Amino acid sequence: MDATVVPVSLDQRSYDVVVGERLLEQMRDFAESEKPTSIFLVTDSNVGPLHAEAVQNAIVANHVFTVPAGESSKSLVQLGKLFDQLFATRHVDRHSLIVALGGGMVGDLAGFVAATLLRGVRCMQVPTSLLAMVDSSVGGKTAVNHASGKNLIGAFHQPAAVFCDMHFLRTLPKREYVSALGEVVKTAAISGEDLLAMLEDCADGLIGRDLVTLHRVIEACIRFKAEVVSDDEIETTGRRATLNFGHTLAHVLEALWPERWLHGEAVSIGIIAALRLSVARAKLDESVAARVTGLLRKFGLPTVVPDELQARQMLECMSADKKRAGQAVHFVVISDVGQAGTLPCKLDDELAATLLGRGDA
Repeated sequence: MDATVVPVSLDQRSYDVVVGERLLEQMRDFAESEKPTSIFLVTDSNVGPLHAEAVQNAIVANHVFTVPAGESSKSLVQLGKLFDQLFATRHVDRHSLIVALGGGMVGDLAGFVAATLLRGVRCMQVPTSLLAMVDSSVGGKTAVNHASGKNLIGAFHQPAAVFCDMHFLRTLPKREYVSALGEVVKTAAISGEDLLAMLEDCADGLIGRDLVTLHRVIEACIRFKAEVVSDDEIETTGRRATLNFGHTLAHVLEALWPERWLHGEAVSIGIIAALRLSVARAKLDESVAARVTGLLRKFGLPTVVPDELQARQMLECMSADKKRAGQAVHFVVISDVGQAGTLPCKLDDELAATLLGRGDA
């Protein structure tokens, strides 16, 4: 299967996303073409033992830094440790290259290191999870978490290149793989009928990790995100904000129960809430909501808000959301497949009742 290249067009910050299998040679060629003075590979304790040596040898990385696996590493503490390790090598300069090898946590953390190290050095993203391939590795969002919420400290820093090597997905645990399908369904809901229909037609192949199916779906998700990022790189027009469909409630769940759900699982529950809000306030036809809900259930993703989540608790968490403006939070809603926009909503009991949807199956 030939690799495909998806360009992200951003003038001088443009770059390519390569999708394929066994891309080590392409990674080597790119690293050589950049002519970095030093290459630092950042990975985590799960991915490192599986893939770090092969990637290090391919790109001739000078140093490998391994952070503990898990969302807790996306922190200011771990950021500081990485800076300490980097400066201790005495090889850091503005011509260095940071390479992020891992899932979304590693991509966000290493990307933020690159964005802030010496006021910005180049970063190459090598996502190893389906979630990072279809979403977080593309677009230049980098961040660490804070006790007040997810991704509250960060910067936009576009990568120099992204290599989505599907070979890495062979070692991805089932739960992490399935979780990522929540982000895939999100993309389908906001992008249009083509991807939604594709997912309905090839759901079984996607569940079975069929490589041809995976290639089509990953490429379609990346092409849509590349289009959105090219149109609204730093969320000035509001279009890029629509990529957060389902994320407002998801971030509440992740903040309150950080070890209970993977990101895509929380997004799946958040999508259900966003669909209810879309039906109630954006004139979304219930049949469309049912199609999207059906896909999430087909993939085995959770679709019920936990009983433990209370209205006051949820609204309090949402008051710290990045999309808050005054007393309102801008929720992403859809009026139809591919018709997404933001809707300012007052954080009140009526909103809570809609989002929680108590009694829904």
